[in-house]
Amino acid sequence: MSAAGLTHSQVAVMLIDGALAHIAGNVQGKMPFSPVHVHELDRAGVGLKPGGQTLQYQIGEDGVFIDLNGSEVMVWFVGADFDRALSAADAALKRVRAKQVSDEALETPKQRRRIYQVDFSGGRLAIVSIEYAERGAQRQRFRAHISALARK
Repeated sequence: MSAAGLTHSQVAVMLIDGALAHIAGNVQGKMPFSPVHVHELDRAGVGLKPGGQTLQYQIGEDGVFIDLNGSEVMVWFVGADFDRALSAADAALKRVRAKQVSDEALETPKQRRRIYQVDFSGGRLAIVSIEYAERGAQRQRFRAHISALARK
């Protein structure tokens, strides 16, 4: 099954929504197309921790990646419509009443990190850290790191 006209940022937001729904305990539906498994050697080649599972949702010649490792999820893509991804993710996070905690510059020029906190019922909490590139950045990447937490 193919991406059927979806953009990288749309697929990334769908994956972020799915991760948050899983943390909240209310997953509904599934992705409109199937991913391809990424081999362990390829995972190690991009610096991912051992033990996780990485999938690629193919869009054109590249795609959007999701890495699942315990209570952490990472969604990323390079290039494509990276400049639209932050606003799309921000809109999705507003729908789940996320609270923006910070927005800071990273050491790499024109790279930033925005952190959100999402409180769900039942003591469930998610921290979403989005690294994004500003216009004109050399490294045109979007990456969202989602951590599931529980309050006692």
